[in-house]
Amino acid sequence: MQVGSRTRGTVFRRRRTLRTAVTALAGAATLAVSACGGSTATPRGSPTATGTPQTSATATGTPTATVAPASRTAEPTPTPAASDLMAYVAVSDGEVIPVDVTAGTAATPILVDPSPAAIAITPDGGTAYVADADTATLTPVDLATGAVGTAIQVASDSSLSAVAISPDGATAYLTVDPSVGVTGSVVPITLAGGEVGTPIPVGADPVAIAITPDGATAYVVNGGDGTVTPIDLASGTADDPIWVGIAPVSIAMAPDGATAYVLGGAGLGAVTPITLSANPTQDVAGNPIDVQSGAPTAIAITPDGASAWVLGGSGADQIALPAGTEKGTALTGDYTAVAISPDGTTALLGYTRGSEGVQGLVPVGVSSDTAGTPLPLAGEPVSIAFAPSGSS
Repeated sequence: MQVGSRTRGTVFRRRRTLRTAVTALAGAATLAVSACGGSTATPRGSPTATGTPQTSATATGTPTATVAPASRTAEPTPTPAASDLMAYVAVSDGEVIPVDVTAGTAATPILVDPSPAAIAITPDGGTAYVADADTATLTPVDLATGAVGTAIQVASDSSLSAVAISPDGATAYLTVDPSVGVTGSVVPITLAGGEVGTPIPVGADPVAIAITPDGATAYVVNGGDGTVTPIDLASGTADDPIWVGIAPVSIAMAPDGATAYVLGGAGLGAVTPITLSANPTQDVAGNPIDVQSGAPTAIAITPDGASAWVLGGSGADQIALPAGTEKGTALTGDYTAVAISPDGTTALLGYTRGSEGVQGLVPVGVSSDTAGTPLPLAGEPVSIAFAPSGSS
């Protein structure tokens, strides 16, 4: 992974680069991994099987809406009264857009950071936190008023790629990729006071993070060395990395905390399940599941843990868990981000069509697998977060 100075959109471009690399490499090998003892320098698990991932998919529809320009404003913008489902979308032009998913409407964008990489919302639904790729800052947004708070400087000479908030809402964890050097880190931020904690070393080019429901362990996807690093959050120490394959890009945690699903790494659109235990040294990476999504971008699991949406550069697929069988028919298109509503009824997919300049959101019924009316946005969706149930 080349390192050096960062410019606007570094993480976004890096994700595109990873997608290109995975497309080129996935035909060569699909890796099945198994856990074994190791040191912090040697990932647990190694490739044991090869195969060719599926690449075909049938389409039910591609978003074709035209772009409606959105205004930019640095002033606080009160968000609309929430109906049944409210989502907040970080887009590539430096804004957070409140979306009433039930009504299918977007409110005035809230100007935040130059190049947002990820967004997460506190469990009480009061505040969204936006991680910026280029400035390495974490910016709070009051969701009741739309007011943007003072950005917290997380690191220097680095970029941020992902953020996760602990189940108790007390701490945010940021994945940090330094401009110089190879080893990335996770930095904890105490949200009440904005204190920046001691960085926890992980692998090369950390790109995603997920926390177990009990708040005990975080799992960090290292795109640069094909591993997942478990972190004991109480002690702030990293355990032995788990090998999952070349260029993984995303991770989702099952609601019961028994399994983490890693997208990419083992092949084109492949999903690798990791069976979790109370002792992370005993975590086991299972056989990859081939998914028809193209170069991988994002994964999200339904609240009941019954299925997952898997996104990529050629489509979006819903798969049953843990079997991995396809549910319904895949959507075609270039998809960038996904979140599932708290009630489990709706998957909200971010899409882009690149050179055609069309980008936005499309809601899909989880049970029906039917796409709704696309909602065009001025910026490309980078990350999506739903407000928790009962927070409106």
